[in-house]
Parts: sequence; structure tokens; C-alpha cells
Amino acid sequence: MNSFGLLVVILTCTMINSLFCDYAYAHNFYQNPDSMMITQGMLFQIENKLAGNSFPSNVSVSLTHSENALSLLEDIFLFNIEILDDADFFNKYESLIGDQNSTTIALVAANLADESLKQYGLAIGLDPSQASRLLNMSMPMAMGSTMNMVNNTSEDRYNGSSEMAPMLSTDQSLDKILKNSSNDEVINQANYQTALMLANSVKILFGTTLQNATLQNSTGLMRIPIEMKSESVNSLGQGTDTLLLALNRMAPLEEIFSIVHGQIHPNLFLAFDLKLKVD
Repeated sequence: MNSFGLLVVILTCTMINSLFCDYAYAHNFYQNPDSMMITQGMLFQIENKLAGNSFPSNVSVSLTHSENALSLLEDIFLFNIEILDDADFFNKYESLIGDQNSTTIALVAANLADESLKQYGLAIGLDPSQASRLLNMSMPMAMGSTMNMVNNTSEDRYNGSSEMAPMLSTDQSLDKILKNSSNDEVINQANYQTALMLANSVKILFGTTLQNATLQNSTGLMRIPIEMKSESVNSLGQGTDTLLLALNRMAPLEEIFSIVHGQIHPNLFLAFDLKLKVD
């Protein structure tokens, strides 16, 4: 292992001591009001767009997306009581999108990747409780995902030549969900469409904002070198591509899980100073 890989291992040990928060997204990053608002807005826009795309060719799927969009809009008004009507929401949403730092956009990207994983789980027939479990990672899994990233970085700088090894959980129920879903097929088309569009949105966020973001010097006890952050940005781009490709070919759930938790989240964490908290 080269010095770069060794440094990642050291920083990973530090990271594990500060893992995980209690918001609804995996790797459990701390959220801020803007990241939550933007995430809600993007989820609504995705469902609303899919409802239009599916009509009139598939009325039932269009209706499902419409119901999802309405539910999301109700949640937006419930948790943002200062918003009086649709115009207020969209004005605030548009202003937030255009005036955010890379850390907030990275949080949104992490949230959308989480939701893409969850929607894919629903698409292959998991119930909502099982699909939500996909968003949880134990500490051994977090260590394994980052160590996997270290190995790839040390060997080939994430040039796409090596496959992401499946990650297993010490949580037997989650491990069972992943293993039992290895040969499942997409049975819920609406959820699958949402998963695809969410992954595409992550890729767009990377290309429009994160890819060329100015990387900041880390502060506090855990200081991540700019070189490592640059490597993580490159790896993140490949992770977003890999996720979309895997979803398009309807890859096994375990593979999608590994991409989100092993490529996208760790690189967002390293590059953009996301914060984690122990439950």
C-alpha cells in the first residue's frame, strides 16, 4: 500500500469514531435546512416529471408518480410552514439551488443516491421496511467500504478496471435482504423509473457543480489533504457513472448497495467535508 492509501486508512480510523446521524439518509450525514429543502424539491420535481413522461402511455404508472409527487409536496408544506403556496416554494427552491456551497450540494447528492438505492429495492419487490434498511450501515460496513476504496485507489486510481467487491453486513437481517435479492427482477416499474432518474440527477449534480468545485482545506482534527480530495472527486465521478450503468442493466441489489455505500458516499465524505455522527 502506498503512502496515499496508508493515509486514507489512518483517516478512516478517525472517521469511524465520529460516524452517523439520525436524519433519514444513509451514511447518516448531518443535514442542514438548505440540503433538506433542495432534496425535497428535487424529489418532487423528479416524480412530477415522471408522471408527465408516463402519460398517456402508462396511466397506472403515471398515477403512481403523481401520487408520489403530491405526497412530497404535502411534506414540503408540512415541514416548511413559512411557505404559503406553490409559488413561494418554487421561488425559494430556485434561489437555494443557485446559491449553495459544494458541501450542501454534496449532501443533496448523497441523499439522492440513498433514495435511488431505496427505490431500486422497492422496484425489485422489497417492502418499505426492508428497502429502508438498505440505507443503514454498521461500523464494520463503513470501514469495509472505505478500505475497498483505499485498495482500488492504491492499485489503479479507480480507473474502472476493478469491480467493486460485494460488501456484507454484520447485520444478519440486512445481509439476508441483500443475498435473497440477488436474482430478483424489476416488478415495480414506477419505483425503477424513479431510481434511474435519481441516479441521473446525482450524475448531473456532479457534472454541473461537484466536478469543478473549489476544494477547501480541512479544519479541525481530521485534516484531509487536497490531493486526497482531488482523488475522491475523480472517484466520485466514476461512481456516479457506475451507479447509472448498473441500474440501467438491472444489476443485483447487492451491487447497487456497494456502489452507493462503497463509492459514492465515502468519496463525498472525503472530498466535501461531510460530517457524520454516531447513533
